[in-house]
Amino acid sequence: MDFKLIGQIIHITQHGNHKLKYIENSQPLLVYVISGEKLVEWNGETLSVKAGQIIAIPANTILNMTNLSINNTPYQAICFSWYDELLNQFASSNKQIIPKPLKKIKVETDLRDNFINRLSQIESELINSSVNDSRMNLMLVKHLFLELLIRLSSIGIVFKANNNTSISYQIRQMISQQPDKKWKLRVIADQFAMSESTLRRYLAREGQNLSQIILDVCLNYGVVLLQTTQKSILTIAQSVGYDSGSRFTHYFKKRFGISPKMLRSE
Repeated sequence: MDFKLIGQIIHITQHGNHKLKYIENSQPLLVYVISGEKLVEWNGETLSVKAGQIIAIPANTILNMTNLSINNTPYQAICFSWYDELLNQFASSNKQIIPKPLKKIKVETDLRDNFINRLSQIESELINSSVNDSRMNLMLVKHLFLELLIRLSSIGIVFKANNNTSISYQIRQMISQQPDKKWKLRVIADQFAMSESTLRRYLAREGQNLSQIILDVCLNYGVVLLQTTQKSILTIAQSVGYDSGSRFTHYFKKRFGISPKMLRSE
């Protein structure tokens, strides 16, 4: 569930124990494991996150990840992420009290019951909140995301806003809002009021190209849909801009090391 300019929350359910390679998060991420176990390979080490524990991941972290089912119980987790605008607001309002922002992945294994209970309550309130044009609902959602940031800061976890002004980052954000769209260089160049050749030069200076950006954003969104919905692989493929399930499967396997079907296997 995406609350624009505020944050995202997703509830993941996954069977099987297959490793996903080269997962990248553009926004800071908090994962609370409800059941099963998460293994994260990062910076030459393997981190284990068991049920009842959380892992905090700074923005723009690339890692390998395995979600483990245990005793025939599927892996389940709640994932929260925050957008830059809210993170900046939190930081400016709490300059005197918050610790330094997180620079590396952190696993928190000793959580108080009241922290866990409130985290679960926040998930329930966010999911049950029907965000539409109601200003009251939007204010409630914002309050809940800020409350969680405050609770995290009390245990030494503070996320830094991305504040990335690069063209490639802005394009990623644009595509993530409509991953099913057939994005073309001309359309994106028009959004930045520049020619196609100028946009190519900007991306080249940043070591990026449009095809790779589109692929990364759409396939990462495909992972989320596979873990959070019961949609068919064909429907998910179409939701991330592919006309056929086979084409989506080809690029998914090449990117992550396993097929979409294997990610869902029991």
